[in-house]
Amino acid sequence: MKLPLLLSQFLYQTKKLDLPGIGSFSLDPSAVIPEAGDRHMQTPASGITFKNISIKTPDEALVQFIKDHTGKMKPLAAADLDFYLTTGKQLLNIGKPFYIEGIGTLIKNNEGKFDFTPGEYVTTRLEDISEKKPATQSFEEAPREYEPTSNNVRQGLLLFGLVAGLILIGWGGYYLYKRNTYVEPTAETRPAKTIPESTPQQPDTTKTQSQNPATQPATTQQAATQPSDTKPAATPTQQPAATPTQQPAANIVSTSPDATLYKFVILRTENKGHALRRYNQLLGFQLNIRMDQKDSTYFKLYFPIIATVRDTTHIKDSLADVYAAHVVIEH
Repeated sequence: MKLPLLLSQFLYQTKKLDLPGIGSFSLDPSAVIPEAGDRHMQTPASGITFKNISIKTPDEALVQFIKDHTGKMKPLAAADLDFYLTTGKQLLNIGKPFYIEGIGTLIKNNEGKFDFTPGEYVTTRLEDISEKKPATQSFEEAPREYEPTSNNVRQGLLLFGLVAGLILIGWGGYYLYKRNTYVEPTAETRPAKTIPESTPQQPDTTKTQSQNPATQPATTQQAATQPSDTKPAATPTQQPAATPTQQPAANIVSTSPDATLYKFVILRTENKGHALRRYNQLLGFQLNIRMDQKDSTYFKLYFPIIATVRDTTHIKDSLADVYAAHVVIEH
């Protein structure tokens, strides 16, 4: 039912209608209201009067009446009434008449007050909304049964996505951290191993004697005539065997005539900080380490070692055991 008809019906039943911002309507108790069967007859609403009084809030009984006959919640019923009265006041402020069906017409005069002209009584049958409420409620409640399930599924998916995202972020951060803080194993962190070629600095006396047979008797004679209290000259065989912690393979220099200078590369990288740390570390061990740099984007660390072709494999394996997992030989 339309709101103006509800206002007129409320006035017919209670004999009084207070509208905020408009004024107060009254119905003469002796006035005769037409019955529903007399709808074809138009009866002037001469028993309705209007007073220009200030009303701040709507009548609670009026809001309840609108709620009962529209099926809406009470706040919605009050909002509908406020919107209807606000529209009416706007019409009055611009000089337009405000017609309320079943009551009459209001118009604003020069003094700023409202003049009222009674209209005609309206007879209508009020519908009983309570009979239709069960059907409406059952229709509205049906889809609500699925709302908790859908909300739970949505929340579960959001939670799963959040946990998966946190795991991926954590894994990525850990991977970058390990990559940036990686330090190659050094001689201190590797287990000590005996290097077979630990005494390559000893001269090959047998080979020298075989090449110079004339000198062999003299050497023997000198050894026989040497006094027993004279301290013999130190020989390379008296030096203790080197261990990986002394890095002997990095300083090997072969005395063979067919020996050639080789570069045993232990590190190739584009990371300048990593190359400098490794270079300074090996220099601290008093090693003959060298570093080549190209355009500040490529760094190469290597040991320059004079060796024969057959010794390069031994030297490469020794360096791989102590300094780097992969050693490359460059000529």
